[in-house]
Amino acid sequence: MRKQAPVRQHTADDDNDAVRLRVEEVLLAINVRNAFGKLPVDLKRSDFIVTEDGKRHEVNAVDRMPANILFILDTSGEHTLKNINLHRELALKMIEALGAEDRAAIISYGDTIQLLSAWTGDKAALRHALEWKFKPGIESDFYNSIIYGCDKVLSLVSGRRSIVLLTDGIDSYEKPVAEGATLMFEQALQALHRARATIYVAGPNEILLKAIKPEAFNALSWYERLDPLQRKKIDSLRRYYRQLEASELSLKGLAEETGGMAWMPGTREAFTGMSNRIVEEIGTECVIAYSTERPADDAAFHSIKVYGTRADISIRFRRGLYANRVADKTRGALSDLLDWLAVWRDTDVLRAAGL
Repeated sequence: MRKQAPVRQHTADDDNDAVRLRVEEVLLAINVRNAFGKLPVDLKRSDFIVTEDGKRHEVNAVDRMPANILFILDTSGEHTLKNINLHRELALKMIEALGAEDRAAIISYGDTIQLLSAWTGDKAALRHALEWKFKPGIESDFYNSIIYGCDKVLSLVSGRRSIVLLTDGIDSYEKPVAEGATLMFEQALQALHRARATIYVAGPNEILLKAIKPEAFNALSWYERLDPLQRKKIDSLRRYYRQLEASELSLKGLAEETGGMAWMPGTREAFTGMSNRIVEEIGTECVIAYSTERPADDAAFHSIKVYGTRADISIRFRRGLYANRVADKTRGALSDLLDWLAVWRDTDVLRAAGL
């Protein structure tokens, strides 16, 4: 990974105070496709134009780096119509499709957030984690799982960072904005931009919506709701239906903001058959580097746009990013400690140690 340029000082003639600036080299992951839907092998610096906050910057390099893929699996299941094993099946198939140099880590969330596997390229170890540590829950701590994944797991690796979300996107702990709560969506999105992570979503929302609709909105539901127990069940299904519709939009928003993609297949077969599609999409990523000058204490969000100078390529990119100083604030001297804690967070390790 390239070294950040040293801090430089410039003194304005009409100001006695030094304005501390630094030159930062930004590594930005983008998706590039040719006419065949593949990542071109002949990409050059001159193939791209980058603007940050509307100002053009010269591209220093174009690199194809191994992928670091964080799987975040939903294990919550308040409703029996939801089949969380679909998430595990798809993750297992994706692991088999990973490249030889790619690495992955796995998080699951339900009642609690658990690190099932730390970073590894060992497919057998990843399969074992999914097969033996995958445990169902009731509640859904969705947005905090993204924040945890960005700040505590992705912070341990450099280069390309991708997150594969296998979830319906519903969060049990999100409060209504009317109550004065900050949108957890915004907090999760900020964490994703700090980590410069690209989101890829596979959601069972359309499968669930199709399953719920006949029960919750059939022509005789008004009659069935005369029974207090049936009314409670139907009202719960209708509430879940509305949550699924809203979360589908949120999931697509996270993917779009970070330069990724979201898929909501309508059948179980289509859902579990998406493994190669998602891995191929991640495989169209490359990393471009450009230099920019910012104040040393810069903590602002910077808008990004990337354009291609070739007619035979299409590009997808994230909406923006934070300065490296902000993006890396969870790293540094605590990296080794975080890695140690991540391993010891595993309940099987704690149990083996008698804790």
